[in-house]
Amino acid sequence: MNRYPWPKPRGRAGEMTGLGVYRPRRVVENAEIAARFGIDDEWIVSRTGVRRRRHAAADETLVHMGSEAARAALAQAGLAASEVDFLLLATMTNTRQVPALAPLVARRIGADHAGASDLQAACAGFVYGLAHASGLIAAGSATHVLVVATERLTDITDPLDRDTAVILADGAGAAVVSACEEPGFSPVVWGADGAAEESFVLVPAPPERNPTGSQQFVRMHGRDLARRFGPLMPEVARKVMTAAQMTWEDLDALVPHQANLRFIREWRLALELPDRVALATSITEDGNTSAASIPLALDSLMAAKAVRPGDRALLLGFGVGITWAGLVARLP
Repeated sequence: MNRYPWPKPRGRAGEMTGLGVYRPRRVVENAEIAARFGIDDEWIVSRTGVRRRRHAAADETLVHMGSEAARAALAQAGLAASEVDFLLLATMTNTRQVPALAPLVARRIGADHAGASDLQAACAGFVYGLAHASGLIAAGSATHVLVVATERLTDITDPLDRDTAVILADGAGAAVVSACEEPGFSPVVWGADGAAEESFVLVPAPPERNPTGSQQFVRMHGRDLARRFGPLMPEVARKVMTAAQMTWEDLDALVPHQANLRFIREWRLALELPDRVALATSITEDGNTSAASIPLALDSLMAAKAVRPGDRALLLGFGVGITWAGLVARLP
């Protein structure tokens, strides 16, 4: 069997050479949130799969968390920050919006001469970033690209909204994508549907319900998102495998965005994945961290030795807007 059966891209190929994450210090157990709504731990677990999550402190800013994840990814790749040609930063929680965060992270880690820009594809942002990084390398515009996903969803979460407060959390992840001989990524399958824009929106935060000082809170229509993504993501996964010229027997792991444990388990059944394929379910410990959820989930799989360097993982990102993107990646 050809271990990397997907087509070689035009121009140079890219692969993931380093992965790093940052989890905030504070662990928030279900009991702390459940008491606020008069529910219990089992209510949250049965509906979301979340048992605990991380909430960032004031000093754990988007830039701080992203920078720490980036340093860890560079260390695994054996690169100095000065060798980075471009830094792509995915986030949906930069409430200041201007300036972009990517140049601030680049400066913080010492990648002062790298190009830098933000990317907003919500929870699909990390996979979008990997695909864009591969494109920069294929075009000859970069040799090393740093993809950073950093999120503080607690900044835009209404603490009295049960639908979002029980599941949304904070964290960051990063990956180094470097030029290589053998392609480390399959072709990407992605898309968008602006018709669903009202399913997850920001609304003005009522002063009486705003202890964090946020100007806006998320309002999520979970049923509408479930109706849209439920049947869509298995279809996208199959298209990725076709583009990669692979069968499920060739795959080592499925790493979807960690939106809801029930969805993840249903997709595994719908796809009829072999038992040997590792399934990422880090939502139980990390909650839903939007763009950061896939690198955090990958880190959890690696820490548990469920996957090894060189294994192939199907990364499946999907987010509000709505956006989606999937590809198979060779793991560092």
